[in-house]
Amino acid sequence: MKKVVVIGAGISGLTAAIYAQRSGFDVTLCEQNECAGGMCTAWKRKGYLFEGSIHCTGSNPKTELYKLWKDTGALGDTVKINLPDVFHAVEWEGQIINLYRDIEKTVEHLTAISPEDGKQLRRLVSDVKAFSCLQMPIFDIKGIKTLTPKRMTFKGLIKMLPVLPTLGRLSSVSCKKYAEKFVHPGIRKLFCIIPDDFSCISLIATLSTWNMGDGGFPEGGSLGMLDRMVKTFEDLGGKILLKTKVKCVNIENKSVTGVKLTDGTPLAADAVIVTQETIAAVEQLFDKPLNDAWLAELRNRTESVVCTFIGVGIRAKILQTPIPKWKLTEPITCAGKTITEIGFNNYFGHEGYAPEGCTTLTTTFTGDTYLFWKKAKEEGRYEDEKRLLSDQIRHAICQKYPQATDNIEVIDIATPLTYERYTGAYHGSWMSITGLGKKMRTYPGFLKKISGVYFAGHRLMTPGGLPVALYSGHKAAQMICRQYNVMFR
Repeated sequence: MKKVVVIGAGISGLTAAIYAQRSGFDVTLCEQNECAGGMCTAWKRKGYLFEGSIHCTGSNPKTELYKLWKDTGALGDTVKINLPDVFHAVEWEGQIINLYRDIEKTVEHLTAISPEDGKQLRRLVSDVKAFSCLQMPIFDIKGIKTLTPKRMTFKGLIKMLPVLPTLGRLSSVSCKKYAEKFVHPGIRKLFCIIPDDFSCISLIATLSTWNMGDGGFPEGGSLGMLDRMVKTFEDLGGKILLKTKVKCVNIENKSVTGVKLTDGTPLAADAVIVTQETIAAVEQLFDKPLNDAWLAELRNRTESVVCTFIGVGIRAKILQTPIPKWKLTEPITCAGKTITEIGFNNYFGHEGYAPEGCTTLTTTFTGDTYLFWKKAKEEGRYEDEKRLLSDQIRHAICQKYPQATDNIEVIDIATPLTYERYTGAYHGSWMSITGLGKKMRTYPGFLKKISGVYFAGHRLMTPGGLPVALYSGHKAAQMICRQYNVMFR
């Protein structure tokens, strides 16, 4: 039986390990932390659980993406999916403006608020519905043997034709420019759910996903999904080594021979799947530079998405969900940037997220603040900067929700350095930006001059995220099956 070592037990690593083990390989999964997850994780502080990843997934059973989640055990018929009616909301001059899952309901709501935006809102419906025929493509790689082939068909191509004019029209329009098409300032604010400099295709695709009944929050969040995936892998006979960090990938005569752990222990392997974030992995896990052109392109073209994450535990009930983004009376300074508005994910009522009668809130400030936090660390003021941010967050929440005064029990801040330390990702990034007018890029995930080394993870297809991690793990397992002429299962 051929041996496979998978480096990293995030979504891509677990997915690759599950499919490879199911296809007849002897798989060992190495994870540097004390639990699986990588970027897909949650953590507890003083009895409050902070959800660091899962806010929506490919939860629609009609999609190909859902079938992969089900294959891995992450989702399934017995896993409850929470599909909220309202996904996002903002506060404007005392009025709550909602973004509903149902795009028609959203437009009816917004037209009542701003009749002069009726024409642009009808265009929004048209754009969102055009994207309904577009799914993330889940196809088999060329040359793979499988009992259930997944191929692009002529019928499938025809089905996607209606979206092409919309893609062409919107590819060079930023999220900011798209939002500015609306007259009402509150509606413009409502649609600022994606960073301004992203293509508005990200916004429209997200709205379309919600409208199709996708994007639900699975029972148990990140930790529940991970537990189910780990169980699937172990039930298949796979072996997971926690608190086990790989120092390097061993190469002899242009073929992989295994890996060496940081304690010097060698693990022999006929193939290695690297799921640590690709840019960092290439720099850290190989003794000699890798010269494949796609790696250089990935490194040079990548614009990373990083964030500062804030989790808040409150010994009081805050029932409003989601908490609408509101204008701060006193702006918050985070890593040298000024924040004038803030909103939160509210987990009140979700089992396991807070003690009885208490509330867990989370939010993120997106923006490349890695160098700020790194310099603060080097100069010995890292914790002071976090405390300063924490104090501002506390003040903002207590002003908005008086019941939180003297009842905030914990504010936990994860900076880009936290993500870098925990996952090994380049600058702690978890997605990539597709520049305006640029095509989404997919990278090969294998080396031309070295046999048996494969890559998976969010970096291999823009913009990244959990669906890409899932798909790339599936693809890496297929590449190993093709190498050894094994039936993929």
